[in-house]
Amino acid sequence: MSLVNRIWQRLKRDYFRQDYHRAAQAILATAPLKAGVLPFTVLSMVHQRDVNSYLVAIKSFAHFLNPRAVVVVCDPSIDAADRALLLQHVPHLTLRNADEFTDPDIPRGGTWERLYAISEYAQHSYVVQLDADTITLQPIPEVRAAIDAGAGFVLGEMHNTPIRRLPAVRENALPWMRPGAHIQGIAETEMVNVGLPADAVYIRGCSGFTGFPPSQTMRSALTDFSRRMTAKLGEDWKRWGTEQVTSNYLVANAVGTQPLPFPKYGTPDCATADTAFSHFIGSMRFVNRKYAQASRRAIELIGGAG
Repeated sequence: MSLVNRIWQRLKRDYFRQDYHRAAQAILATAPLKAGVLPFTVLSMVHQRDVNSYLVAIKSFAHFLNPRAVVVVCDPSIDAADRALLLQHVPHLTLRNADEFTDPDIPRGGTWERLYAISEYAQHSYVVQLDADTITLQPIPEVRAAIDAGAGFVLGEMHNTPIRRLPAVRENALPWMRPGAHIQGIAETEMVNVGLPADAVYIRGCSGFTGFPPSQTMRSALTDFSRRMTAKLGEDWKRWGTEQVTSNYLVANAVGTQPLPFPKYGTPDCATADTAFSHFIGSMRFVNRKYAQASRRAIELIGGAG
């Protein structure tokens, strides 16, 4: 890409980012979220730059499915003013520090603290992991059905994203193996070789929106998986993306897990008129006005300023 094109792309990203932040700012004019009665917990990890985004995410989700408990694992960037703002808008919110959720057998950072926190809350509750860059715009009955059934769910990457046995996971990932390969593909080729149970399975999903049924063994399964993968991959297991691999493994082996229907639940590039839930992953966040437009729709839906 030429220098001129790089400058042009950066200017576009800056424009769309500013447009988005103007849209998301309107969430601050909405009423505080009231505690729900549905028997599950929504847990998120939030960085300071994403406070308004998170409020759009949790309020739009709760408009359709309001949980009894809401937890935020605070990134170290979250300060006292951020905490006060979060509690102003979600008065029943439980705020936890990221450094409460560490273990010698798991990496630090890269949202590992979030997954370890989920393993704590899952001992007593169904837990929905909700990323701050998600927006819910229509009813989500499939999520309600999974919670009611005590079954896992995960965002897929295609129609009927398969749950595979580990040898098939390796075969699926092998074509991506080349110099500089992403750690997710590397891990997927190797997890069959680390001594996991013969009947273990895996789904190539997205950890940004995942449902974990109550489990007394999730934490031990998490640390065991990470310990085995560290022994195989060494320092590579600390790379960004390993938390998602672990989340995918854990939810695939949870009770009754199914991928959510795609593209009713998915990324904005695949959205249709029936899309209820969108995950605005980084590469799709500020490339056009979709994130800002979806945020405005969500804020209007929950009764805020347009």
